Amino acid sequence: MVWLPLMPGRAAAASTIHQLEGLVFVNNRPATEATSIKAGDQIVVAHGGKLAISIGGDAYLLRGGTVLETSGHGNAVISGLRLLTGAMLAVFAKRRKPAYIVTSTATIGIRGTGVYLSTQPHSLYTCTCYGETDLRIGHHVEQISATHHNAHEIAPDSNGLMAMKSMEVIDHTDDELRMLEGYVGRVPPFDL
Repeated sequence: MVWLPLMPGRAAAASTIHQLEGLVFVNNRPATEATSIKAGDQIVVAHGGKLAISIGGDAYLLRGGTVLETSGHGNAVISGLRLLTGAMLAVFAKRRKPAYIVTSTATIGIRGTGVYLSTQPHSLYTCTCYGETDLRIGHHVEQISATHHNAHEIAPDSNGLMAMKSMEVIDHTDDELRMLEGYVGRVPPFDL
């Protein structure tokens, strides 16, 4: 048998399930605390459920009623997420190339930041909790920066065009951000 060293950046990112409540499915199979989640997986959290996971240097809290698809190169580090429905709080490690979260309403470019998203069929609530994001709505890109929460709703205006308006912070807390950052060995920048 010949052992080949793993090349940097080629190793699969280890995933850990920290909380699993209610029914959660990964690739249409019931998840357990031992389930591994990687690039290319689909995660479904049934209503009333909750899932908190870390994958590499990123951590996610998925609320009930959420469907999330992960993407990346092979089983390597996740470079993109598609939030089909539901709500997700996430913290991301600093990276050279941005990761992307795609929703039916907008695409969010992430580097090292904390974000909360809640998507509905025709609207999106998004909060850049800290750090910087690029929010793309069609051909328009808005750069969002926050030291401690910058929330917006994106929804059709009276003319049926997508519009963005500032909002209050809803449905996520600083303690949840602390919990997620703790899973990956960090503290939120607002606590430094």
